[in-house]
Amino acid sequence: MFEKFTDKARIVVLSARSKAAERGDDEIRPVHLLYALTVSEGIAARVLAPLGTDPAAVERQLVRMGPGSGNQAEEDAEALAAIGIDIDEIRRKVEESFGPGALDRVPSARKGPLGWTGRLAFSGQSKLTLSFALREARALHHDYIGTEHVLLGLLRVAERDPHGEFASKMLPGLGIDPEHVRQHVLDELRSTPA
Repeated sequence: MFEKFTDKARIVVLSARSKAAERGDDEIRPVHLLYALTVSEGIAARVLAPLGTDPAAVERQLVRMGPGSGNQAEEDAEALAAIGIDIDEIRRKVEESFGPGALDRVPSARKGPLGWTGRLAFSGQSKLTLSFALREARALHHDYIGTEHVLLGLLRVAERDPHGEFASKMLPGLGIDPEHVRQHVLDELRSTPA
């Protein structure tokens, strides 16, 4: 799918990964993609900026959420506890055998298709965002995936999961109304020469 991404859209994905790593998050989430769209060049940034959704605004929301605020690790720990696996006990035994911080010392990973190391995965909602971006491009009869399609994909994820972290916490905090933004994207596409 990444072969259909424009250079600007590829940079968005790489920037999202960098933001997630910088924050110490364990996965690339929709908010990282939104941040990357605001710092990118392209239709998405041109649509978001006049609405007050710029890098500083998204960064403020990220700070409010706190570092590593993705709840996947917490959910994983709860699931493991439900079947009798105590993560803290495992960590204690590993550190007893291999020294403090042993689990934090991870060997270098191979580089992935876009040049990043494979340690940060896309969250389920981020994967869905990219899948929706492809669907949006197809629906608009575009043979590429640009920043505008990634933004439309994010909006679809918010619509699909209105109680999820991205839709319920991030979008209202930024004053983003998905239908309003969608219309702005479509208007920008109509006014941009092909």
